[in-house]
Amino acid sequence: MAFFQLPAPDLSDLSLGGADLHLLECYGFTSDERYMIVRGTFTDAGDSSSGLHYGFWLFDTQTKEYVSNFNSIIAGVDYAREIDVVDVQVSGPSDDLFAVALVEDKGTGDSYLVSIQGDQVTSSNVIQEMSGREIDVKVETMSLSADARFLAIQTSSTQLAPDLAPDTNDSSDIYLLDLVSSNIDRVSYVGGSEVTDPVYLKDIRADGNTLEIAFVTDAAFVSPSKFDINSSEVNSEANRRSDAYVWSSSFDANRLSGNATFNLISIDQDGYASGYVDKDNEVQITERGTFFTSSSSLINAEDVNSANDVFLSSNDGVITSVTLTDTINLSLGGQFVSASDDGRYASLLSYSSEVSGNTGAQQLITIDQDAGVLEPVSENGELANGWVINGVLSGSGLSAAFTSNADNLSLLDPQTSSGDLYADIADAVILSGVVYHWANHALIGDVELSVENTLNDTLDSVVTNPDVDFDQYSLPALYAGDKTLAASKELTDADQNFVVNTFDALSALRIAVGLNPNADGAAVSPYQFIAADVNQDGLVNTFDALQILQMAVGLPGAIPQEWLFVSEGQDFWDEAANDGQGTFTIDKNNVDWEAEGVLFADPQDVNPNFVAVMLGDVDGSWSAPEGALSLSNDYFLELQEKGLGPAEQWFAFPIP
Repeated sequence: MAFFQLPAPDLSDLSLGGADLHLLECYGFTSDERYMIVRGTFTDAGDSSSGLHYGFWLFDTQTKEYVSNFNSIIAGVDYAREIDVVDVQVSGPSDDLFAVALVEDKGTGDSYLVSIQGDQVTSSNVIQEMSGREIDVKVETMSLSADARFLAIQTSSTQLAPDLAPDTNDSSDIYLLDLVSSNIDRVSYVGGSEVTDPVYLKDIRADGNTLEIAFVTDAAFVSPSKFDINSSEVNSEANRRSDAYVWSSSFDANRLSGNATFNLISIDQDGYASGYVDKDNEVQITERGTFFTSSSSLINAEDVNSANDVFLSSNDGVITSVTLTDTINLSLGGQFVSASDDGRYASLLSYSSEVSGNTGAQQLITIDQDAGVLEPVSENGELANGWVINGVLSGSGLSAAFTSNADNLSLLDPQTSSGDLYADIADAVILSGVVYHWANHALIGDVELSVENTLNDTLDSVVTNPDVDFDQYSLPALYAGDKTLAASKELTDADQNFVVNTFDALSALRIAVGLNPNADGAAVSPYQFIAADVNQDGLVNTFDALQILQMAVGLPGAIPQEWLFVSEGQDFWDEAANDGQGTFTIDKNNVDWEAEGVLFADPQDVNPNFVAVMLGDVDGSWSAPEGALSLSNDYFLELQEKGLGPAEQWFAFPIP
């Protein structure tokens, strides 16, 4: 991990006179986690109103430099000082970034949304272009889906509602903008009616063909509304009526489809609305469920701290406490601020002495829910001795950023007058995987695994040794940037000792003419097609069979044997084909596979295992050295359960 304080950005193009930088905040990371989105709050000596102004930058976490300024991209360098960029939402990696910016004109006070692809403005007024009308919609907050298709906005404007269902509640609502189809839908609309209480947008998430939007409101969005009975207690104390909800709808290529539903997230032990979800606290939807903060003591029977606590509502509606578990007990609770995309890591702010020690200062911590441990983030050898706010986790949960006025986190001078921005960036993660023979499942030694990092043009490698490492290799991979994972191995004398023989030539010939070479009737494995295509032209034909025969008898000029390594994650099975019976996507006329290794960005998304195939060894008769370790059939049955293909693809039996 690399902990550092961000420098101040150049404000000279954004101000009329001298600028004073007051605050730096992180607004997120690109999907490859190379860039941070940074907002700077400043005053301008040339502005007689002494009002606050805002600029947004992209900061490269590897070079530790600002690479672009959104104000300048939107208005041009000469006019960047005439606008404030209040918010920026991004989607995609650093080299293919899409962004939507909320812009305010300093002269007129007008605000509008601008979309940006890379460093080019693609729409100078998103809402006007989508609606086809010159309307002025004041956007209060927004959230962009990771696929860059959907933008949820919070606004009290009435101009986005259709004529047949006018917006008359005079309070904040949520609208959904489909940036692909240009459809605009009102989200905060239940049972064909609007609600009178404001609705506060928190998060948006698209997964497959399902879209979810999280929000907080005093209104009841469940039917029957008896489950949210606190919404009727209009004279109750602050936040008593406030609850967290998730709106959900399916969608297709053209529009939302089916009926949208509302799911009450903040529920007590009896299934009723718990309340006490502050509208100013974050709510986030992840793969595991939805995180929220509540000070209600009715959610967890063991909650007696009379403070905010963090909870996770699973996709099945089961609520668990994040701040009160078998291994974690924060006496003063905490406030949720951010989570990893998969929900494994959650970050929160807390004054609890268990994490703040004797500093008396609020600290940012990250909780690993799988390991049941917490780690302080706002520390650099010692905990921050000043306030900490606005903690943000990267999508992986391995990098974080926060704002603090502490003076003990860096040797650098303060860059702002109120709060500096600090980052704790994951340099690399460890890839751990296995390399095994496709047919006999033996772990293979002396295989060189390498990761090429395009970010800094470096190459890391390791050689497998199953006798020492048992079944895994370990190799570091930078988190940021694109990478290629590849495997290679030199042939040994044993590898070339009659491994490729006339039986392989006959097997290839049978494949070429459409016959099954396997005497037991097992389907032809994708790895057999790969082994048989010795000239690697994507076809298995009689010419391949002839060339294998030449290899077998050792003719001069024959194609040399070599090891091929196929990513275990390459899926050769189409479950929907053959009337739902499934079939392999690779055959004698289409031997298509990733021969150059695995290109990936997120190390947590890559399958690090490789399947070894000897070129020309169509029947898979290669024998492992004596004493070699092997994977059990259960391993391949698990691969079958994961949808990577039938176990017989690896000659694993029995098949359930």
